[in-house]
Amino acid sequence: MLPCQTTCPHYHAGCHKTCGKWGEFLRSQQELRHKKKDYLKLCNETCAAVIRGCRENSLYRYRF
Repeated sequence: MLPCQTTCPHYHAGCHKTCGKWGEFLRSQQELRHKKKDYLKLCNETCAAVIRGCRENSLYRYRF
């Protein structure tokens, strides 16, 4: 079911393929997903750097 199906007065079967508002909605969702993906990638890189640092420090401590 399309989210606009119940609220759009111009809805008819298959209209989402040519609807400008639907295209705009899809573009905004794509942009939002891209931002979330970039944020999660940054968090993953940051966490990986912290974990690497912790492992290096713990290995250094056990060498002596």
